[in-house]
Amino acid sequence: MKILQVSDIHGSSRSAVMVGRRAKEVGADVVLTVGDITNFGSLEEAEKILSAIVEGARVPVLFVPGNCDPPQLLSYSPRSQNLVNIHAKKTQISEYTFVGVGGSKTTPHRGTWIEFSEEELEEILTGIVGGGLVDWVLVSHNPPTGVEVSRAGSGVDLGSVSIRRFIERYKPIVVCCGHVHEARGISQLGETPVVNAGPAKEGYCALIELHERHAHVHLDTL
Repeated sequence: MKILQVSDIHGSSRSAVMVGRRAKEVGADVVLTVGDITNFGSLEEAEKILSAIVEGARVPVLFVPGNCDPPQLLSYSPRSQNLVNIHAKKTQISEYTFVGVGGSKTTPHRGTWIEFSEEELEEILTGIVGGGLVDWVLVSHNPPTGVEVSRAGSGVDLGSVSIRRFIERYKPIVVCCGHVHEARGISQLGETPVVNAGPAKEGYCALIELHERHAHVHLDTL
C-alpha cells in the first residue's frame, strides 16, 4: 500500500490542490491528512480544503482535525464516501487498520481550539482499541513525547506521554503526525517509525509504502 501523508495545510487552498495532484502522480492508495486543515477557520473552510484533496486524489482521504481546526470537525460526518473522519475511530483499508486521534495535548499558551489533557488523550485512544489491533497505522496530529519530531525550535518537547505509551504498548507499523512545523523528519520509537511530514502549507509531504508489517518512508515535496 502506498500512502501520501500531509499535515498542517492551515487553510492553503493552493496546497490542497497540490496534495491531490501529488497523490495522483505517485499512485497513492490513500491520503492521510493529519490535522490543522485550517488556521482557526470555519467548518465550511475545512470542507472546501478536504473536498479539493478528494477531488484531485480520487482515492480515500482519511483525516483527523488539528488543534487549529474548528471543534465541529471532531464529529463531522463527510458526505463523500472517499473522505473519512477517523478521530477517535479506526477504519480498515485493504489489510491495514488506521487509528486516528486529532487535536493536541494542552499547548503552552492554551489558546488553540482543540486541546486535550493527557488523561483525555489516553481515554480517546483506549476507547478505540476494542479487541486489539493488528497491522495498524496511528494517525495522530500530536506526536509522541521523547522523539526528535516532537521538539520545537526552542527545544521544548511538545509530544504527548499518553500517545507514546499507546505506541509502545500496541506497536503500530508507522505513526503519522504533524503539529510541530520545525520538527519535520523521521524518528524511531522502538521498531516504529514516527513521521512528521512537515507543513503542507510550505510544500512538504511524506511517502510511505507498507509491505506486510514494514514501512518504507521518505520525506517528499508537493
